Amino acid sequence: MKTLHSLGLLLAGLISAFPTIADELISLRTRAEVTQSVLLWEPHPPSPDTVILLIPGGSGNIGLALVDGRAQAARPHIFSRVREAIIRPQFAIVVVDAPSDQKDMDQEFRMSTKHAADMTAVVHEIRDRFPRARLVIMGHSRGSVSAGYVSRALGDQVNAVVLFSGLYQATQRSPQIPSPGPGLSDLDLRSLRSPVLIVHHAKDACPAAPFAPAQKLSAGLPMITVNGNDETSPASPCGPGSNHLFMGMEKLVAEEVVKWLAGTEWQRTVP
Repeated sequence: MKTLHSLGLLLAGLISAFPTIADELISLRTRAEVTQSVLLWEPHPPSPDTVILLIPGGSGNIGLALVDGRAQAARPHIFSRVREAIIRPQFAIVVVDAPSDQKDMDQEFRMSTKHAADMTAVVHEIRDRFPRARLVIMGHSRGSVSAGYVSRALGDQVNAVVLFSGLYQATQRSPQIPSPGPGLSDLDLRSLRSPVLIVHHAKDACPAAPFAPAQKLSAGLPMITVNGNDETSPASPCGPGSNHLFMGMEKLVAEEVVKWLAGTEWQRTVP
């Protein structure tokens, strides 16, 4: 288990070999009368080593659209705050929006065959564009449920999974848990056909994502534990500015995940 104690040194600036151009908005027909939008970040190499598929938490509806001819997300998400930290010359990065028939991707939908069908279409598009690239799926909070179940559905098409502030226990509905469900408690993460990294804040106050169940997983899976200040937004422990979103440490966390990817054994034999 690796622990991050503080921000430490300021992150070094990234050097990109590519010019700044507009992101690409991609719309896919995934099911009958359903479209799935994804955003391909620029810059990216023509033949990346790795494609990172980012699945935001919450409703998952980040409002991808063209604004003045430029593709962008209308609503912020944790991955938008770490963009500079994870863009690399060897990566292509894709961000997933909610499909057109889902304003709020609850846990039930994220575990469904419909969601798996949508993500399978996204992965096919990725493979068509970047046939030699490894595929890494990253999910945050409720997006960790998507990442886990989609990875199980896709099998050996996925090369690594990273779960940020994952939901590892069953929950009941409350004002702070609008989408209750089993989370990943019914999914054996060790059975996935790819390495899995757990990333969790030791002081995460979000009731849907306490630290103890995440820490328990560290006995069998690699884990980055984030330590920092006490919770400063008790009124919104799962929202912006909270430890659930690694407040003030987002870029450092992203940098450590990139280091893990660089040293990961991409193929793991499952007993």
